[in-house]
Amino acid sequence: GDQSRTKKQWYQRRVRGKKLIKKLQFNFFKPIKRKIEREKIKRKRVENPERCQKRRRVNKLSDSKSKLRVAIDCSFDDLMSEKDIIKLSKQVQRCYTINRHMDDPLQLHLTNIQGKTLERMEGFVDGYKNWDIHLKHESLIALFPPSEIVYLCAESENILAEFDESKVYVIGGFVDHNAHKGLAYERAIAAGFGHARLPIDKYFKIATRKVLTVCHVFEIISNFCISGSWESAIENTVPGRKGLEALDSAKQDSDVEDNDLTRDTPI
Repeated sequence: GDQSRTKKQWYQRRVRGKKLIKKLQFNFFKPIKRKIEREKIKRKRVENPERCQKRRRVNKLSDSKSKLRVAIDCSFDDLMSEKDIIKLSKQVQRCYTINRHMDDPLQLHLTNIQGKTLERMEGFVDGYKNWDIHLKHESLIALFPPSEIVYLCAESENILAEFDESKVYVIGGFVDHNAHKGLAYERAIAAGFGHARLPIDKYFKIATRKVLTVCHVFEIISNFCISGSWESAIENTVPGRKGLEALDSAKQDSDVEDNDLTRDTPI
């Protein structure tokens, strides 16, 4: 008993030590890498001035004409592994980048940032505190009235047709690999939230496993807000490897079955 406990403590100290070394190395080399990248960009501008376009103007949330609220709920922190937390933080970064370059960015909220997700953001996502985003440590229910919340869940019987700016549409910040299928839907029902699913199966069938990441869900929403077409938004977002196949018009008008899109995030 004592020997196994000592061995376990030694292993935990070793893991913590490796993580600390990795973090110190990252912080040490970050400014060096940035300097190299800047020099590379300068050389490209000198060599090919015509090909180097000016940096795109970035619009602020406060100046945006869009008042549509989209929230990423990070309350699943305790159910994810270290690798999944890393994946989630990268997906959140991607969502922020997509939103930042929209002509009229959506009112993007990042809620319930704490625990392992917060630790990851503080350690490896440079400058996230300065992002033009509604960054909140509080839970959804502390920030919004339940009557305003619409949770995007694959299990929902409600098919999303259009957005209502009086609502806040929530994406589950969850990389679950099917380990907790339907959890977001169950939580939404228990909390008295509204819920809906994206109309993917109204327009398409997917040949491979029906998995969408947090950033894919957000990108579909942002593309729909630009084009006004679900079909176009989905087709231009879902990766080609998914084997997306359009349904005929008769199928689109008929009742559709739920797609299982919960592996990376419940939508």
